[in-house]
Amino acid sequence: MTSTDEILALAASAAAPRSAAAGTETSAEVTEADLAAFSAAAARGAGSDVVRVLRAIRPVAADPAWTAWLTAAAATSAASEATGHGEGPRAGPVHPAWLAVFAAGTALSGSVESLPSGVTVTAAVTAGMSAAAITETGLADWGGWSSGTVAAVIGAGVTAGLLLGLTEPQLRATLGICATQAAGLAAAEATQAFALQVGKAAFNGVEAALLARAGFTAPAEPLDGRRGLFALFG
Repeated sequence: MTSTDEILALAASAAAPRSAAAGTETSAEVTEADLAAFSAAAARGAGSDVVRVLRAIRPVAADPAWTAWLTAAAATSAASEATGHGEGPRAGPVHPAWLAVFAAGTALSGSVESLPSGVTVTAAVTAGMSAAAITETGLADWGGWSSGTVAAVIGAGVTAGLLLGLTEPQLRATLGICATQAAGLAAAEATQAFALQVGKAAFNGVEAALLARAGFTAPAEPLDGRRGLFALFG
């Protein structure tokens, strides 16, 4: 089974929330309390310089992809400040995957009229977190890339696709569209660009799911393929 197939199997299990994390050791099941904690972090970071500049560049935007970008950037800014992850020697690690995946989940949960039958936001975020973890394990020799940010877009895409009710072929296309936009530098981790790239991972994941729903095609094996993401970053 390829990593893409493994991620799609996780996505399929998310329709039954209790089994969303079953059979995998990559991520614990996300709870409503986790969602609330993320929303609180995003609220704390809403006045950060990063968010302020993003809003100045694009003052009017109501689409969920942009909401995901702003929310992830805000939460990253708040988390970075709380851990001393800013300019200077106090900088500490903030893992981007959960920030981008949670941002995708919360952005879409407030923009879709109704969730697909059997899917909950917590189950979708759990599956996205697991998908990001699976992706990150395939980036063993990633050098100067931020492996967490690279993997985050895959997780955000899975979460968004589940909340949009995508079919299996559409979810596979979502992974391909995500993979072709995956990026992030480890060197950004002590700068405002870190919040920017985490936010962009959330944006790209939501946008990829929307593009797949509209019929966009992508590589069938975007991760393990001979010219896929793992081959590129390895």
